[in-house]
Amino acid sequence: MYIFAGDSWALKGFTDLNYNKGNQQPLPGDERLADHWPWPYQHCLAPGQGNLACLDRLVAMRVPVDVPVVWIWTEPGRDYGRVRNAPPHEWIEREDIFSIRTSLNHAIMSEIRDRVSNPIAFVGGLSDVDPLLAHAFGFDVLCPSWQQWIATRLDSKWFQHGWGASDVGWRMHSDNITPGRAATFAWDEQIKEWCWWEEQGYFCHEHPTPRANAEFAQYLQPKVEQWLKNQIS
Repeated sequence: MYIFAGDSWALKGFTDLNYNKGNQQPLPGDERLADHWPWPYQHCLAPGQGNLACLDRLVAMRVPVDVPVVWIWTEPGRDYGRVRNAPPHEWIEREDIFSIRTSLNHAIMSEIRDRVSNPIAFVGGLSDVDPLLAHAFGFDVLCPSWQQWIATRLDSKWFQHGWGASDVGWRMHSDNITPGRAATFAWDEQIKEWCWWEEQGYFCHEHPTPRANAEFAQYLQPKVEQWLKNQIS
């Protein structure tokens, strides 16, 4: 048994029909990346929240320290307020948004390692994972970017890197946040890419579709299998 952790990218493959149904915890019929693999797992999900909320849930589960964790990494900006003791959406307004996200990734991984000793393998989801940073904290990386995998599969000529551009849109419309120029430009570029992925059947409302889950799971399965075997041996 292993733990399958993450935000809504780990919750299920999204469609227009299930987008507004059960986006907090799995409902009967939901199918996620881990369901395409033959190994039993227990989920640890924090949909719509940051990596540290997922960590809180993992700690509360009190799983033995030898139980491995496959973790779908989410947008580090979601933990800005908690890490910086500052207004939670301030990072969107700043012109150094990507430098901020880099420092947040460092702080989040440091806290994860301080609070749990389990073997953890990351998969880049709503945000990419920096393999060098992860390895420095003793984590493994099964795939640094699910988004890059989609872009490569669709032969995108424009994709740069995976990050949670959807969070900028949410805060503009729900919290009246005015994003800085850096966030606005990067958001526009990313959303255009995501819309194109949606036309190809791989994305739905800023999430991978069931097709994207199934095909990415097939690609990832040998890596997950080997990693899980390494934790037992």
